[in-house]
Amino acid sequence: MIKKRPSFFLVALLFLLLLAWISSPFCLAQLDAKPAVTKDLQDKDKPEKIVAAPRDAREKTGIWVFAVWMWISVFVIVFFLRLKIKEVDRLYGLRFYSTRKN
Repeated sequence: MIKKRPSFFLVALLFLLLLAWISSPFCLAQLDAKPAVTKDLQDKDKPEKIVAAPRDAREKTGIWVFAVWMWISVFVIVFFLRLKIKEVDRLYGLRFYSTRKN
């Protein structure tokens, strides 16, 4: 059975999105701020050199732990996805969701 009219939640969501889109120019975060008058006390002779590298062994180990954790998470998700696909293929072979069952 197909619904002919949109659901209440879809209409409410579209209304809220429209309201947010229309009211965004009036939001206080969108207004231009007056620049603060500050006196720069630092020397501008040499810019500070920023090196993107871990500072010590603890940070280096933390980076490796994060990378390993991320890849293990990906492999676990792929493993469960493969199990789900096998189950769906099994149900499809049994014609479990078929409208015409023999």
